[in-house]
Amino acid sequence: MTDDDERLRQTYQALGLLIKQVEVSFLKRKADLRAFQGTHKDRQQAAAEYEDWKSRTVHFANLARERRAELEHRVRLLNQNHAFDAIRTALRTLAQAVSDHRDAIRSGIREETTADRMLWVRLDLLPPDRVSGG
Repeated sequence: MTDDDERLRQTYQALGLLIKQVEVSFLKRKADLRAFQGTHKDRQQAAAEYEDWKSRTVHFANLARERRAELEHRVRLLNQNHAFDAIRTALRTLAQAVSDHRDAIRSGIREETTADRMLWVRLDLLPPDRVSGG
């Protein structure tokens, strides 16, 4: 994974956290406005300030959502590539273990079993070099 890939993931995650924080702020500010005690004029002033804040914050949150949506496809591809790399590594490790086991049997260290022969027949049916895309 490159530094750019990591920055992309971090930006995507940070935008997600930011959006959640904005949503929590909305709930808190709305609750604060409902619980506001004061004169009618004070409540009107508080409501006007809330609406002004809400307008600016909605715009900001929408920009953050748009940017996050732009990154989503690229992050999904990165995650898929990471998963494929992990599977490829696991398959290479397994292939090496099978090869080492086969070598141990050929050198007389171990006895060949029916399970060994069945495994090798199955593995021989696989197309060659499908795992080594490296």
